Amino acid sequence: MREKILKWIAHSAEKRAGMMLIGILILTVIAGGLASRLKLTMHFKNLMPQNHPMVQEFNQVIDDYSTASMIIIAATGEEKDLKQFADEIAGKVAALKESIKRVDYKLERDFILKHGLKLQKAKDLKNSRDLFKDLNLLPWLRHLNDNFEKTWVQDEESISTKEKENNAVMFLDGIKFWLQSLQAAIENGDSQLDKRAETAAERLLIGDEYMISPDKDMLLLFAQPTFTINEMDRVIAVENRIDSLIAETASRFPGLFAGTTGTFALSRDETVAASEDMYITSLLALGLILALFIISFRMWVAPIFAGISLIVGITWAAGFAALSVGTLNIMTSMFSVILIGLGVDFSIHIISVYIEKRAAGKTIAEALEMALLKSGNGIITGSLTTAFAFLTLTISDSAGMSEFGIVAGSGVIFCMLATLLTLPALLSFRDRILHRWRQKKHVVRSPEFKFLGSMAEAISRQAVLVLIVLLVITAVLTYSAWQITFDYNYLNMEPAGLTSIKLQHRMEDEFDVTPDFAIVTTRSIDESRKITKAAKDLKMVGMVTSISEYLPSAEEQDKRLQVIKEIRHSLLQNKTIRPLKPAQFAAYCDELNRLEDNIIELAQLAFLGGQEKVDKKCKEISGDFDAENRVSLVANLVQKLKSDPAQAVQKLNNFNTEFAPHFRNLALGMATTTPVALADLPEDIKDRFISNDGSKFLVTIYPKEQVWNLEFLELFTQRMQKLDPRVTGIPTIFYILIDIIGRDGRVAGGLTIIIVFLLLLLDFRKISYAVLAMIPLIVGVIWMLGTMQLLGLQLTMVNLMGLPLIIGIGIDDGVHILHRYQIEGRGHIRAVFSSTGKAVLLTSLTTMLAFGSLFFATYRGLGSLGTALFIGVGTCYLTSTIILPALLGLLEMKLKVNN
Repeated sequence: MREKILKWIAHSAEKRAGMMLIGILILTVIAGGLASRLKLTMHFKNLMPQNHPMVQEFNQVIDDYSTASMIIIAATGEEKDLKQFADEIAGKVAALKESIKRVDYKLERDFILKHGLKLQKAKDLKNSRDLFKDLNLLPWLRHLNDNFEKTWVQDEESISTKEKENNAVMFLDGIKFWLQSLQAAIENGDSQLDKRAETAAERLLIGDEYMISPDKDMLLLFAQPTFTINEMDRVIAVENRIDSLIAETASRFPGLFAGTTGTFALSRDETVAASEDMYITSLLALGLILALFIISFRMWVAPIFAGISLIVGITWAAGFAALSVGTLNIMTSMFSVILIGLGVDFSIHIISVYIEKRAAGKTIAEALEMALLKSGNGIITGSLTTAFAFLTLTISDSAGMSEFGIVAGSGVIFCMLATLLTLPALLSFRDRILHRWRQKKHVVRSPEFKFLGSMAEAISRQAVLVLIVLLVITAVLTYSAWQITFDYNYLNMEPAGLTSIKLQHRMEDEFDVTPDFAIVTTRSIDESRKITKAAKDLKMVGMVTSISEYLPSAEEQDKRLQVIKEIRHSLLQNKTIRPLKPAQFAAYCDELNRLEDNIIELAQLAFLGGQEKVDKKCKEISGDFDAENRVSLVANLVQKLKSDPAQAVQKLNNFNTEFAPHFRNLALGMATTTPVALADLPEDIKDRFISNDGSKFLVTIYPKEQVWNLEFLELFTQRMQKLDPRVTGIPTIFYILIDIIGRDGRVAGGLTIIIVFLLLLLDFRKISYAVLAMIPLIVGVIWMLGTMQLLGLQLTMVNLMGLPLIIGIGIDDGVHILHRYQIEGRGHIRAVFSSTGKAVLLTSLTTMLAFGSLFFATYRGLGSLGTALFIGVGTCYLTSTIILPALLGLLEMKLKVNN
């Protein structure tokens, strides 16, 4: 049946080449129109099964909460420049009304200044209530020390959680600014005293209003888009627009570095890089392969015909992909390069035999028929085994693997069909034109690779020795393959040098949070409160945002309001500001020294507990005792005061005349005694945490460190699932995806081997030949993994796909060699490898060139896949061309002895 079809194709190509080409052109134009609808979706969420509960929950959150997808603008530099830059860029980004709903980069100042004390815990309010009793210089500083000791020094749990650590840093930052303001008042007198005192009071009570790091060298802004991350065209356009605004604004601040980061920026970078890589690597692969064709066959037209056949096949495959899957993801985006590497193999085998027979004096019809009969069986078997290897991936629950199986598997078949139909017609058309043009017989020369036949024959004669050496090499590489490790860091697959990733890493260091958050929705504020409290108690959590942060329970508010009423009463009763007397000056300096001692003690506690941010902030105030020239803000201030006590007392009183009223007024505003209710929350806060239909509440949990370490990722996912089984988000989805790909990859690999073996058995109709074809493949895969490990390479989520691919690709060499051996018969090992060996070498080289073009991909995931496939094709070629001559030589020797 197969031979009849191949003969019919040869006959049609010789007689009706023009008609065939017109029909192929029509099909290609239709497929091209369909292919133009293909879109790229590079977020790894799209690799997950879309019916998975975690993915469905994630998509629902994206739809229900406009703030679940935020564009993060990050900047690093000097504090003054950062705040000025933030003020300018916030206005420019907010002006993009059609794309941006709101830009957040400051605290909800008005809300906090009205309800701030109700947001503090009752215990903290009790510790600090004396601070509001007397705002005169000495009593206030004494109460500040009392509060410091009760809250931070005497309480063993004072900085035990990340939330408490952050509160300590904010408190210390307020003290630092107050000390600096005091120092400025002593040194500069009345210069900007009112403004400085007001800011000092605000920093002590509510902290810095900007979203700035504890070190004051990084600032964040959050832009809320009017669209979701699923609308990739808008993501790219808006991200690019914002980046241009950032570049324009940042150019006026020397030393300031800014850009976008987070999920939006990373998705844009992935999609743009993959789109560019797809075109560049495809063109590069095609160019390199055509160059190898021209060099190997010493002619121009045949390689161009192979390229045309390949383009036709890829266009058909792309059209089918548009109909079957609709979009390309991280795994399917490189399908064209893979098909270039595989599809050109079919042309090489046909052209190699055709030129060989034409050079031997055969007519066009005879050469076409012999080329298809000698190569066609191998091409069909090879393409089917490769296609079925890919199609086994469709069993995967992962949408990425399943879609890759559909696109690549069907693509191989389309390339095979395009080659069998297009190439013979082109070759026939070309030779007829040349014959008529030259009016004489067209002489065709066939380049020969006789050295391949000689090498194969030499191996067959030393079969036992060769196989022993191969066994030793395989044992070493098997051990090496067992040692190969897996790189779970998804960011290592991204393009190198991305601003978004640089800023993300810096953000992780500065804020102890990562934008790769987990999210969960609740049906009530009480449920949100419960999950928020449990999450904050986890040391691996850097930050939790929830509506419960702004809306304490009624019970909590009752406890807090009792203390707040005391604070309010104190503020209203003690309005008189009395000047510091000279006799109190020494006591005031002692309290400053006591403050420094408290800060030093807290630094020691933080150092022992590993709270680096607290330790560092303490040293900014008290100085680093390990440094050669220790600089202490407190010691310098005390020294300055003691240099002229009389003048110091006067300037201290001048400062407190401005500071105390501002502190009282701010504290009174925060000490409102009516409970805060949902209706009191600003719309911006409601918008962040309440779903569009008002029925659900969002809790966002930020890990303290990068989630791409497997041990941390596994533990984080487990902890999140214990909090609530409905928790979703990037880390948890990625963890489940790794599990799915690992499980399904093993199943697909085993199924691929079984299906390939059954197809070989069906094709060769002899178990011995099927086994002969499988041996080099299995050894080749072992060599591939062993070589990767020796070169220091790791398996990744993307290059793991190379294993089933290599099983499908690597079998081709053995199939073609054994098919030709069946035709030529025993005793013709030299002839088989001189002819088919040439085609096998060229197909392996072209496939390696195609995959090698992925080295130039900016998306490192594609580069890792290209490297794995490059090595795999090379090892499978070596094992096929060394093991098969040796095994065939042994068989021939055995048959000779038996005869």
